[in-house]
Amino acid sequence: MRFIEGMLVGGLMAVGATLVYTEMLPKSDTKKMMKKGKQFAKKMGLV
Repeated sequence: MRFIEGMLVGGLMAVGATLVYTEMLPKSDTKKMMKKGKQFAKKMGLV
């Protein structure tokens, strides 16, 4: 159960961090940041 809970919390944190960064950056950098966020999530094993 702890693994599943950790995975859910980690996934939510990654999504939250990505949303915060996209709000702070100009629109032209949004796609680049989303791509980096997805790559980071894959490296961490969240996706």
